[in-house]
Amino acid sequence: MIEKVYGFHTQESTKVEMIVNDSHVRINHLVLTAGDQADPHPTPDDAHMIVTRGVLSIALGDQEPHNYEEGNIIKIPAGTMMHIKNGGDETLHVFVIKAQ
Repeated sequence: MIEKVYGFHTQESTKVEMIVNDSHVRINHLVLTAGDQADPHPTPDDAHMIVTRGVLSIALGDQEPHNYEEGNIIKIPAGTMMHIKNGGDETLHVFVIKAQ
């Protein structure tokens, strides 16, 4: 096989998983059930967050939280403090892509 296939979590439970971590790209998958949030943290690299299900509520730096529904891609500059929450009633699925 030429291709490499990666699986990811599709259940309705909270999970943070690293899917790809190679010399060119890192891809993480964040799943938050209703009411869940991730610990605030800075992103060390530019990040692209792809919302594939639910509503992402994210506060960047000193900004008030903004909500992004599925189908949105949000670019976040390196060094930005992030506070990520599930902003809706259904499970949130977000892919986070960082180039290295």
